[in-house]
Amino acid sequence: MEIDKKELKKTSRKFRLMASRVLSAHYTEINSIIKMFIEYIEDTPIINEYIQSIFVTYPNLKDEINKVTASYGRHVLPTGDTPEQEITYVYQILKYISENTSVQTSAFGWGYTSSKNYQDMVKEFGIRVVQPFVNGINAYLSDIATEMGYDEESKFMINVSGGQAQVNISNDNSTLNATQNNQVNPSEIASLIAELKDNIENELSNSQSIKKILLYQAELIAKEAADEKPKKEVLKTAINTIQDLLKMVPFAVTAVESSRKLYEVIAPLFS
Repeated sequence: MEIDKKELKKTSRKFRLMASRVLSAHYTEINSIIKMFIEYIEDTPIINEYIQSIFVTYPNLKDEINKVTASYGRHVLPTGDTPEQEITYVYQILKYISENTSVQTSAFGWGYTSSKNYQDMVKEFGIRVVQPFVNGINAYLSDIATEMGYDEESKFMINVSGGQAQVNISNDNSTLNATQNNQVNPSEIASLIAELKDNIENELSNSQSIKKILLYQAELIAKEAADEKPKKEVLKTAINTIQDLLKMVPFAVTAVESSRKLYEVIAPLFS
């Protein structure tokens, strides 16, 4: 498939937004939102082709679902033994739900909580089952973005085999301009850091320990970027810490987007 970095960013952002809806869904609407999520994945070649390239059939899925549903929290659904299996197994679980909307999805989360509240069960299902799937797809899309470098306009050919994406510049772009602008705009960095901090404050009010670390790392980036000779390893570590921690917070959609924009702006300082 062909895609440029702008299209990849839009795809990644849409995926995170759809995933966030699943992770924050009310128990009465979770099945219909999962259906929309699966339809988006299957209509998005760069995600769907990756899943198909590592696909391993979930053994006896219907029997496992019936077993867990009837267990009253004594059993949970196996989700594989490797990161690749986890992605394909969870995908198949979600697809089953999307095709059988009468399934009581809350039952799949009962084994992870002592609560008998349906909403708590759905929340645990999201955290323990759906979130690792989302993290795996996000990591895959991030790896492709890294392979593309800073170029926004050129089309890249993505060939997926065995879960590995080979990223090559499209034949329509015979040369790739590797010259990068190593100049950064201090006011733009300051503005993005302020935006990031605001989004962290708004979206992590219930995760104070993570919020404290994120805000500290944001301040560290601000201080280092303003230095005449910024330490690239400090900047890399700080922004990577921010992005890794935000992956642990299902609802931090705008903070994730702000961190992505900040990364793009300070990346020239890494060289």
